[in-house]
Amino acid sequence: MVDVLYSLVDVSKRLDQLVLDPVYIRKLDMTSMTMKSFEDRIYSIDNEVLSKICKNILPRIHDQVNELIVEQHSMERVLHTTNYPQLYSLSLIDFEEEVLLEYLADNTILRKLLNEQITHLQIDVKDTTGSPPLPEKLSTMFVFILSLCKQLIKLDFCQFDHRSTFCTFDLSTNCKSSTLTTLKIDVETFDDCLYLLDGRFNCLSTMIVHVGEITHTLATIDNTKKLPKLKHFSLCSCPRTVVYDNLIIPLLQRMINLEELRLFLSITRTDSNYIDGTELYNSILIYMPRLNKFTFNIDTCIIKKNIEIPLSSNEDIQRSFIRTKYGPVVSYVETLILAMNHSHWSQTISPMMQHISLVRN
Repeated sequence: MVDVLYSLVDVSKRLDQLVLDPVYIRKLDMTSMTMKSFEDRIYSIDNEVLSKICKNILPRIHDQVNELIVEQHSMERVLHTTNYPQLYSLSLIDFEEEVLLEYLADNTILRKLLNEQITHLQIDVKDTTGSPPLPEKLSTMFVFILSLCKQLIKLDFCQFDHRSTFCTFDLSTNCKSSTLTTLKIDVETFDDCLYLLDGRFNCLSTMIVHVGEITHTLATIDNTKKLPKLKHFSLCSCPRTVVYDNLIIPLLQRMINLEELRLFLSITRTDSNYIDGTELYNSILIYMPRLNKFTFNIDTCIIKKNIEIPLSSNEDIQRSFIRTKYGPVVSYVETLILAMNHSHWSQTISPMMQHISLVRN
């Protein structure tokens, strides 16, 4: 977008009308991404381009900008050039952790915007030393932002696919918001997920969370209290977990008014059966009478020590979804025989359900 503004504005009146159309400039993206690799991306814009936009263009459109995307090196000039009375959405992209914390603490214009105007906020913190920021420092920033943003409704905090930025929370931290309805965040542990759902965000209706690793919890957070205000929930975790039945299922059963659910999980079980349509219905969906959309990709690994325990076939799994009136899904079963400690274990992977949306009437 910055290239278009730089190249076409002031060329002719007709082009000005097209380029500066309110529909086009209401979402102003002041970044220009250069991708060196999937992880290595540069968002800053040329200084000459930035100067022209700040001097000749922003004063003409400032009162029509609703959404603004800025990166670390241009933010101060963009915010200090003019005011943005209609601005409600702000994205701070590709910031170093310490620089962003300094701006949040000391930049008067940014603090005023966050405190009085911004209802939608996106934060992206980059790696600066070859390793991601410490989870504890990110959680400190998260708490700081919530205390500063009095109007905040939607927060997307460090959830970029090419980052490895995870938060972890001291369970004694007094972090809360009475306005937040939507939260997207990456957390380090399942305890962190439970922490964010313990009632401190009493208006939260949508949560999209990526958990670094789902393992046994400290058992200090109640995982039984119902979550009646939650309407949309997405849980993603790539490493295999052995606590699906003990931790994930109880959490999902708390979401009694959920309307949309997304699960992307890798699960390991011992001497059990695969997760199929019947089990999903009996353990999760029956507790969500308002659910109308269920999207999932579940990879189950069965370690079979007891050869007497029967396992469902691929056809059995697919039929289980038809019987529960959810229609066909994609599934795949592969069995591997592994010799361990002079005995044979059968390890079977199933099902691999590829982003199937199930709509229940």
